[in-house]
Amino acid sequence: MSDTIGLGIDVGGTNTDSVLIDLENKKILSFAKASTTRADLALGIAESLRGLEKRHFPGIALIGLSTTLATNAIVEGARRRVLGLLIGYGPDDFPHALREDAVLIRGGHDVRGEEREPLDTETLREIVERKKDGIEAYAVCGYFSVRNPDHELRAAEIIRQMTGGPVVCGHELSPRLDAVKRAATTILNAHLIPVIHHLIDSVKRVFLRNRITAPLMIVRGDGSLMGAPAIMNRPIETILSGPAASVIGARFLLGQEGAVEDAVIVDIGGTTTDMALLRNGHPCLNLEGARIGSWQTNVQAIDIRTIGLGGDSQVSLDYDGNLRVGPKRIVPMAFLGAEHPEIEAELERIRGRCDHLPLHSAPDFWVAWGKNPEGHEEKTGRRILDSLGKGPRSLLQLSEASDLGMTDVQRELARLEKKGLVQHCGITPTDFLHANGTFAAWNRGTSLLALQILCNRHRISLPALREKLSEAMERKIGLQILDLVLAEQVHLHRDQAGCDVCSLFWDHCFSPEKRSDHVRFQISLKNRLVGIGAPAYAFLPPVAQKLGTSAVVPFHAGVANAIGAITGAVAMTDEALIRPVQGRFRLHSSIGVEVFAGLEEATVRGRDLLAKIIREKARAAGAGDVEVTLEEKEHWATSRGGESLFMEKRLIARAVGSPRFAPPRSGSIRRLGESVPPPRR
Repeated sequence: MSDTIGLGIDVGGTNTDSVLIDLENKKILSFAKASTTRADLALGIAESLRGLEKRHFPGIALIGLSTTLATNAIVEGARRRVLGLLIGYGPDDFPHALREDAVLIRGGHDVRGEEREPLDTETLREIVERKKDGIEAYAVCGYFSVRNPDHELRAAEIIRQMTGGPVVCGHELSPRLDAVKRAATTILNAHLIPVIHHLIDSVKRVFLRNRITAPLMIVRGDGSLMGAPAIMNRPIETILSGPAASVIGARFLLGQEGAVEDAVIVDIGGTTTDMALLRNGHPCLNLEGARIGSWQTNVQAIDIRTIGLGGDSQVSLDYDGNLRVGPKRIVPMAFLGAEHPEIEAELERIRGRCDHLPLHSAPDFWVAWGKNPEGHEEKTGRRILDSLGKGPRSLLQLSEASDLGMTDVQRELARLEKKGLVQHCGITPTDFLHANGTFAAWNRGTSLLALQILCNRHRISLPALREKLSEAMERKIGLQILDLVLAEQVHLHRDQAGCDVCSLFWDHCFSPEKRSDHVRFQISLKNRLVGIGAPAYAFLPPVAQKLGTSAVVPFHAGVANAIGAITGAVAMTDEALIRPVQGRFRLHSSIGVEVFAGLEEATVRGRDLLAKIIREKARAAGAGDVEVTLEEKEHWATSRGGESLFMEKRLIARAVGSPRFAPPRSGSIRRLGESVPPPRR
């Protein structure tokens, strides 16, 4: 049995996938799926592990985890008790939405790294002492700290001595300027520290119950891996972890077929569709930093476009017969029918009375969700929740049980759903795939019944409805692909509806009512599409045909995210800056500022220092053998007299290494001195 087995786990919005891979031979040994349990992600992970072949567990030497936890926490506005200490900031130098978390401290530096004002350690100590009870994490961010981190480092040391709590500095999360973005990133990171601690502790208990003791790595937003001990204080780096894992997993699967090439990765999941570009085998990064919801961060991440479209997206028709798909996620009727076969009888009853039911919700059901509160709901809400306590109920059943009109019931259900007490179940793209036999995972009969009710209610045939869904899915996915590939070269105008140029091209190519009589448009995409996710092979090939390219959906596309969670590498970057000041040269690095008489002397010191720093960071992140590369960029200007003037030199270091494996279990025989072979990638 191989002792270089990796366990990859992806916790998505709908499913939790797991996979076992022989990393040395790049062979997928076993894979499984389970429903994601949002209230406690560890439960879904445990269920997914039960589907794997346990005979491989003793050989597990590494665990990789990708998770939407940090992304969802930011989007949903999760807040913990944190204290942000902003050094040298003014009242308008950070996002107003974080005012309750932040305290301004006198100090800070200027753009040259010169101390603008001494650090007010007395006030710092007084504030920390007064507020420390109940504070779960601290964020320290100094103005221009990337030019000189001295005040951040001193403040952090004081806080650690006084509290022993987790402290993270702004310059540790990003070497880039932009004080406002850095403050937001650092404070949001503090909010996520207790959340990631809880997740890692809970999943480790799951692994121990399965006698898995290998090191745990987490996928970062740029697709690289970082060890759990290192990520504990830097959880914000896991935003977009899931989509990043899909890109890395797609690259791995492409590599199994031959050379990794330029491609558009399209991950169609249950809740969202994520897209990214591969250039020369590497994912393109978002140079502006990851944006999550309304928050712009300076976290390095893969440039990923996300739309609310997936296998579990709600499908509905309006009064004019226009089909809408997404962005809301609901439970597919096929899944509900597999869990509760008794709903078929109710669907038959609805089919006989569908002309008397609301146009939008005729075949829909609801189920109880989350913890049912006791005594805190109004009478109407209590009646509905009591009825749902007996199992899934249709709108018709809930109206009868609550003795209310259907409009009133719908209004109350919307309120309960917003509070997380009920879950909507209805028609999704997954149901169309079950109805036509493409998928056979759950109950095809309930999908067919629900679709027949919808067709009868709107006086439309099932083939015509299927065609409407295909057009809507293909248009949404195709527009995002065009937006992604064109945005690299052209600045496109976007509004809430998306890129207007892309819409113009698509509609003139494929919409009969908008096609021009005088101009013929044709799209020919240079790169092929690589489909990831279970629905990809059903929906992506028609999109590729319209875009004038081909689509490939690898055999293991359904668990590509879990594959990406374990096949990435540890990668760290850091920067140093050399600038001239009064005839001398300042070297700015993450450990401070040094001054040299000559540029060459400063450069040599910067190379040595940066290589040492980045190597230590990579090893602390869980890397074994590390390869370091250095890049230098000089910036010169021309004076009015034509003289060349040196402005600055930027040193950029990148360290890449395979994750360190767990030592072999007792009983595995190796020659003395033989090391664990790293995975060949």
